[in-house]
Amino acid sequence: MRIALLVTTIVLTSVASPAQEFWPPGFLSPRFVASVNAPSSIVITGNEEPGERLIVTGRVTSGGKPLARVSIYAFHADAEGLYTKDGSNSDENARLHGALRTDADGRYRYETIRPRGYGNNPAHLHHVVSAPGYKTRLRDFWFADDPLTMQQCKSGETGRYCGLVGPVIRDADGVWHVTHNFEMSK
Repeated sequence: MRIALLVTTIVLTSVASPAQEFWPPGFLSPRFVASVNAPSSIVITGNEEPGERLIVTGRVTSGGKPLARVSIYAFHADAEGLYTKDGSNSDENARLHGALRTDADGRYRYETIRPRGYGNNPAHLHHVVSAPGYKTRLRDFWFADDPLTMQQCKSGETGRYCGLVGPVIRDADGVWHVTHNFEMSK
């Protein structure tokens, strides 16, 4: 018997603040930009990857208007909280990653697994968002249902990230869903 959950969805929109402008230099590399013909929907990892399935959707806008062909490079740790299997655990060399571009309505979608946090870091997703004429953004999505996220946001440990916490819902088939929108600025 399937039980469907009715959940009110709150959409998270990332807007830069001065505290969020720090960029590790490696992420400004062309390596983190999608090819010009990249699709707007991708599968980062299939069913062979251990972990619970996750679908991430969103929209990229500027001044409330959709932006087409924006590059989104998404990456995250695996279900064990590891970016790599070689022991370096370098997020710049994340094993689970993918590059896509928004469609004509500024929308994007990717399928992957739900990551696990590591150390004192709650579970999260990383996004490098770039488009010609706009500031490149590194935006994280922190899961609102992760107890460590709420603990750190209440304590102020990750204050600069607490504005990027968003809800996650699980559908009747057990697949997690999040919506993460991005507002770009010139």
